[in-house]
Amino acid sequence: MKILIVVPAYNEELILEKSILKLLDFCRINLSDDWHVVIADNNSKDKTADIGKSLAQKFPNLEYLFIEKKGKGIAIKQAWQSSEADIYCFMDADLATDLSSLPLLISEMKDGNDIVVGSRFHKDSKVKRSISRKFISLGYRVLVKIILGLKVDDAPCGFKAINNKIKENIPPKIENQKWFFDSELIILAEKNGYKIKEIPVIWHDPREGQDKSRVNIFSLSLAYFSQLLKLRKRLKSK
Repeated sequence: MKILIVVPAYNEELILEKSILKLLDFCRINLSDDWHVVIADNNSKDKTADIGKSLAQKFPNLEYLFIEKKGKGIAIKQAWQSSEADIYCFMDADLATDLSSLPLLISEMKDGNDIVVGSRFHKDSKVKRSISRKFISLGYRVLVKIILGLKVDDAPCGFKAINNKIKENIPPKIENQKWFFDSELIILAEKNGYKIKEIPVIWHDPREGQDKSRVNIFSLSLAYFSQLLKLRKRLKSK
């Protein structure tokens, strides 16, 4: 069985090498399947390309892919399309989700699920984050359930795996190619009756100092709300 793991990256020169080396070491020790990692460089303007290319030359299980258009969703989709596999994963470049959950992610895919999602709201998850982020994350969870009736608890968590059925049928229907891509993937899959499994994770925000998160969580929350309303309208029109 072939596993494709995509790491979308935008201006990640400060953390990319450390994260990729950690991921490669973990996969080499803990995964028995045929696995391959792709760095999906989302048109970075710093030294991400140099680092990614250098690493890819050293490790046969690693590929560097440059995606000209901006957008996390575009990066993930193009990387998924770059190679044939049985299971397609992606995780954020900061490895906020501890890699100890990766074998379970893959195992649950092998058990017949169409999508497996890391959930920070799972009763067995261990999550460390600021009060403001907890509040906004909880608020988003409530909104997506009220507005769209979603059963999945943690749609935006950047730690997911899909099979070929999802790859062929859901990403082409996703309109948002940026941060909302994660959520839209789950929402459309659930609405189309695919089997989704949530797993516990150990999660923390590793960005601090000069490399703290580049995302304004308050403006992002408003953008998410707008996208939820837009998606609800779109689904009702069908």
